[in-house]
Amino acid sequence: MNGEDDYILNKQKAKLFTGIGCFFGIVILVLVVVLVPVWLYFSYPEETQLMVSHSPNNINTIEIVRIDEFPDPTLRINYDDKSIMKTKLPDDLSVEWENDYEANVILIRQKREPDVVKIKFNN
Repeated sequence: MNGEDDYILNKQKAKLFTGIGCFFGIVILVLVVVLVPVWLYFSYPEETQLMVSHSPNNINTIEIVRIDEFPDPTLRINYDDKSIMKTKLPDDLSVEWENDYEANVILIRQKREPDVVKIKFNN
């Protein structure tokens, strides 16, 4: 082989490697564009509304939501632009209103004392 043949061979190798690199670059870019939105969609925790309770005169509202997070779901009690998080899910729950501005959220789990969360709204 002479110098001209080496030059042509190296030129063809460079074209081949450039083409392979561009191909893999496009494949990786497409995978990123497809996988990132899918990952974001599935990583967002799903919320399920368990209960909504209104005060006796419909002045205030308490909303209880289950958040399905990995590894354990949590419970969020929303009221008056505030929220309380509970990590242990109850078997049963209820809301007892004392008046329009005070309520007790009762979280009942089997074979345990009920957990009572006192909620006071701003007048």
